[in-house]
Amino acid sequence: MNIECPSVTSVKIAADGLVVTFDGNPKPEFYSWLWLRDHSQDPSRHDAATKQRKVDTFNLDPLVHGVEAALNGQSVRISWSDESEPGEYSIHLLAEVAGLLGSSSLPQFWSSSPSTQDLLRIPFNEVVTTDHGLSIWLNDVATLGYGLVRNMPTTHDGAESLARRVGYPRQTIFGDLWKLSSEMTDHSDTAYSQTFLEPHTDGTYSHDAPGLQLFCCIEREGDGGESILVDGFAIAEKLKIQDPSAFEVLTRVIVRAHYIEPGIHLAAERPVIRLDHSGNVEQVSFNNYDRAPFRLPPLDEKEFYRAYAKFHELLNDRETWLIVRLNPGDALLFDNWRILHGRMAYIGHRVFIGCYHNCEDFESRRRVLQLAASAIGATIAIPA
Repeated sequence: MNIECPSVTSVKIAADGLVVTFDGNPKPEFYSWLWLRDHSQDPSRHDAATKQRKVDTFNLDPLVHGVEAALNGQSVRISWSDESEPGEYSIHLLAEVAGLLGSSSLPQFWSSSPSTQDLLRIPFNEVVTTDHGLSIWLNDVATLGYGLVRNMPTTHDGAESLARRVGYPRQTIFGDLWKLSSEMTDHSDTAYSQTFLEPHTDGTYSHDAPGLQLFCCIEREGDGGESILVDGFAIAEKLKIQDPSAFEVLTRVIVRAHYIEPGIHLAAERPVIRLDHSGNVEQVSFNNYDRAPFRLPPLDEKEFYRAYAKFHELLNDRETWLIVRLNPGDALLFDNWRILHGRMAYIGHRVFIGCYHNCEDFESRRRVLQLAASAIGATIAIPA
């Protein structure tokens, strides 16, 4: 899980800024004097614990420039023309903002279902008592979109202790940790039934849809009820290749969604495929059960329905489904911005305890674990 930081081979003063050459990077990186003055990591301008800026960005003198730069271990030290406190910059910071830090957890798209016998299930005790086990579980979610745990105590406390290893459970209309069973009558949502559920994402009616969802199987008797997982990023990529026009429509058309029950009327809107600033797929939002009425101009409407149907067709290709049977003591954590989930119809008794987590809390936990592992030079090995 370590991220390798390249070494610096040279630093040179230029008229407008600093030129830094990294080992293995053929193109030197440039940092302007203004940027460097704004981002100095010396104690007078930067809080090392909180990473908060102390410098007054808005009163920086635009004429001040660097007069000398030197490598100082794992940092670069700059002396300024106004003879103020020298600036300090870690090589890690310079490499990070230049986009030179690799990652071992880039999404690994999957478009065909692996054998359920090949699915790695991390032991519960490894996850709740060691950062090593937790790192493996969360890294699975970051790369594959889902992670599985086995041998969890089939109690509310067991589910809560697992959930809080990720972060605090998100409070929603369902509570923080909630029970899911067809015997319950608290909500009239289709999830509280025994019928087949098509793959979908949760919280399309929320302005900030839950980033992750956790299912913990507590009780189970009867047949059916397997969980369905589909890699929405892989489906979006397939659509982009097969039908670029449909892909463009689903990134552009804003789809409304709602959730209504006595005393509650939630509503939000976003495109089915949301892109980040670099044009990469950042979020898939698809839930035809909760889609709210909205109108489009005739031509846009025709294009939308065609694109929407194509996306639906691709995600309902069962060759792309990962079907997982969760038995008592099994837990599943998945990325709700990436993975569409569903359920096979079932008969009998099936009780889950579930919760949602925010993306930022999941990412925060992984950064903390990653930093701790990097500090001791740890590597991730799969537990037996």
